[in-house]
Parts: sequence; structure tokens; C-alpha cells
Amino acid sequence: MLLKKIPMLLSCSLLLLTAKAQQQPQEKSSLLWEISGKGLQSPSWLYGTIHAICPQDLHLSSATLDAVKQSKSLYLEVNIDDKEEIGRLQRAVLMPESYSFKSLFAENDYIRLSAWFRDSLKIELAQLDRLKPLVIYSIMIRKFFATTCDAPASTEGEFIKLAKAQQLPVKGLETALEQVSLFDSIPDTEEAAMILKAVTDTARSVRLYNQMMTAYKHGDIQSLYNLVNETEDMTNYRELLLDNRNRNWTGIIASEAGKASTFFAVGAGHLGGNMGVIELLRKQGYTVKPVL
Repeated sequence: MLLKKIPMLLSCSLLLLTAKAQQQPQEKSSLLWEISGKGLQSPSWLYGTIHAICPQDLHLSSATLDAVKQSKSLYLEVNIDDKEEIGRLQRAVLMPESYSFKSLFAENDYIRLSAWFRDSLKIELAQLDRLKPLVIYSIMIRKFFATTCDAPASTEGEFIKLAKAQQLPVKGLETALEQVSLFDSIPDTEEAAMILKAVTDTARSVRLYNQMMTAYKHGDIQSLYNLVNETEDMTNYRELLLDNRNRNWTGIIASEAGKASTFFAVGAGHLGGNMGVIELLRKQGYTVKPVL
């Protein structure tokens, strides 16, 4: 069922729809980073995830597996293993009966969008008319993944499996409803325009996704960050989608790392840049170094 995939797809939307940012000098990079210093009794770890990846490309290093084994809990962006929270999310993405997604478009544009959904996704757009634009866009993301594999996996899912095997508690840095509220802050008309633009230039979206995948496979956090920030759709929302969330997460990371060794896994696009999680932790006095 499409709604069951919403948490992963919402995160992908956030990854693909972020604004331009500053460049940083390159340093040795990795998907896995060790957090130490500032009085920590034991290290914690920060891992850059990608929310959808072909199963054959999902490889967790031995250092990553060891870090999880040494951890006392696992933190994800959202605890997608919490069935009650996901249920709340599924209800939250439905709009009132008086709402119509179709009303956000000129007639010709809606016809074009409907044809794209029918031809590309085998979905009748009219059946989704009460869903928030964010969810409609998230469903579109499936088309971009389909260029490389039919059934993408997620690194978050793999970490949940590891945590369950070790009986580690799984927690979230934010709730799924908080993620939805990010896009609730953006006018529906702007999101509709963004959706229409994606349909008119799917080749660019696929190309950007493939470039991000290449950077991710190389563990190149800064290149990935730069690619994420190349998109122009959300230039007014960088503070909302990246910076504020990074600041909030950094506070939680610092607090939890001070209690026990913890494994934090967040979207890799949140790690780089002057306002990325790595730099924010360093500004607080922590040592954050790549595990190569």
C-alpha cells in the first residue's frame, strides 16, 4: 500500500528539494563519523543514510557494524518502527473532504499531470485528490528510483534490523508528524508548481538522483551536500528544511551522547556544510572525525 511507504518517501522529498548553500573545503570523508571529546566517557557515532537505495548497493562496513554493536541505542530521523506513529502520519496526510488537489492547477496542467501519473506510475491521479501535495510528490519520487531498481531498500531499515537483533531501543530525533508539518508551512500552490516542474523535467530529477547516488557510494559527504543544494525549487526554505532541523538534532545528539554510546543515523545531506550536523557538533566542542 502506498501510504505504508510515506515515511521513507517524505524523507526522499526533503533530500531532493533543498536550497542552495555555501561551499566547504574538502576533507577526508566517510559515511561513518565518530563523536568524542568534551567529556564524553565513550564515543558515539553519526552515520549518513540515504533513504532509498538499490539493495545491491546497500553495504554496511565492518566499522559501521562494530559501531552499532558498541552502541546502547539507535536514533533515526524518525522512528519508522513505531506503528502508532506511522498510523498517526497516515491520518495526517489526508485533507478534509472539501479539499481538492485538482483545484491547485489550471485545467490543461492537471490533464498533463494526470497523464504522467497514468503512463509513468499506472496510478489514476483522481484517486489521490485528498492527499497533501507533499505526498503526491513523494509518490512521484518512486518513478526516479525505478530507473535503477524496482524495489529500493533503505539504510534505516537495515539499522532497525541490527538494533532488534541486539535488543537496542530505537528512537527518533523528530516525529513523522513534525516532518509533515515542515511542508504544511509551505503554501500548497508552491508545492503544486514544484510538482508540475518535476513532471516537465523528470530527466533532470533522475540525473540529480544518480549523481547523488554516486557521491553517496563514495562516502563523499561534501559532494552529496553540494548536489542536494543545487536544486532551485525551495530556495526560500533552507532554514526550514535543513538548518533548523540540524540545530534541533545536534542538541539531542549532544544530550544522548553524554549519557551513553549512541548510534545516530540521519540523511547524509544533513552532515555537510557550515550548518551541517558535523560542523555544529564541532562548534560545540566535540571532536567529529571520519571513520575511514
